[in-house]
Amino acid sequence: MVVEGWVVLNFFCGLLLVLLLVFQRSTSRITTGKRYSAILIMTLVLLASETVGRIGEAHPDNLLFLAQIGYFMIFLLDPVDILFALTYIDCWMDKEKRFGRNVFSYCFQAFAFVNIAMVTISEVLDLKLFYYFEDGLYYRGPYFMVRAVLMMIFIMLLTVYVLIFRKNIYKEYRNAILMLPILSFVGAVLQIFLANMDMTYAGISVGCLILFFSLQSRDINVDYLTGVLNRRGLDIRLEEKVKQSISNGNRFSAIMMDVDHFKEINDHYGHRAGDDTIRDVACILVDIFGVRSHIGRFGGDEFCIVTGMTEKEELEAKIDLVHKAIKRDIKEKNGWPEMIDVSCGYSIYDPDRALSAQEFQENIDKLMYEEKQRHHLNDRRKTERNDNEGTD
Repeated sequence: MVVEGWVVLNFFCGLLLVLLLVFQRSTSRITTGKRYSAILIMTLVLLASETVGRIGEAHPDNLLFLAQIGYFMIFLLDPVDILFALTYIDCWMDKEKRFGRNVFSYCFQAFAFVNIAMVTISEVLDLKLFYYFEDGLYYRGPYFMVRAVLMMIFIMLLTVYVLIFRKNIYKEYRNAILMLPILSFVGAVLQIFLANMDMTYAGISVGCLILFFSLQSRDINVDYLTGVLNRRGLDIRLEEKVKQSISNGNRFSAIMMDVDHFKEINDHYGHRAGDDTIRDVACILVDIFGVRSHIGRFGGDEFCIVTGMTEKEELEAKIDLVHKAIKRDIKEKNGWPEMIDVSCGYSIYDPDRALSAQEFQENIDKLMYEEKQRHHLNDRRKTERNDNEGTD
């Protein structure tokens, strides 16, 4: 039995992408991890679509519908994969001086959305602009080459983007980041000469492998237990936000949170329960504050959220959601005492005061410990009241 080359290539690329998804789960709660996962998932979807399309094309009598579905997905989502690569690369860049990069980003987004619209319209109205099937055979439409050339330019511009703005990429990440667009472009070029194999997805897969070993599995800014930022990562993000705020006058806010009675959790339920609690709190914070906020484990049972929210009411509403989620997902789920909760301190950064990142953080930390003392005092009073009622 002879196995075609594309089958082997697609199988190993698919296996590689699945393994990368499994092994990079430790960083899946931070922005870089989420965007890296988006590239992997989208490439996997496209690879699966290409495989389904080829199977349908090989058996047009019974499975032509698979070819129609597979090729529609490829033509629809091809540019989105490159757009995801752009957003991932942007995670590793300096957040200042974004004007030139924003122009590139808007052009990439426009191309991706226009492509989705045109492919959908062509399919729905049966215009056969880019591809079509006739008598069970696949044919290229009149605008196939126009789109193919634009896709090549699209991929090439991703490499140009990284080269032009390479000085904006943090120095220690530069070489690894450059591999993704270069290998994607090389794969696209090879596909022209190897029409029977889709080398573009192979190039992206190898680029993702290099990123995993160079960045995702070695990111020193990620907390190993929770997958959110660690103290170093938080310090970097807070410094960036302070500099931007002083420079452009835009405000932001930060929240410090500490798990109440965490020592009692470890003492009564074991350290594994303590670790589970830390992970659960991290998940709650990610769910409530979302990917637009920088969420991290400050140390031990302390967390910090750096967010663009600037209204006191909005911050307090989010904190209230955290209290409710902890009650529902941690206390009630485990049957733990009512005193298990979090103490919070928050503040909105005022650029006119020009506090340093350390001064700002220390102020919030102080507010958090003041609330923690109030919580402990209230808990002691409740315990004493319950003891007295029990004695009576």
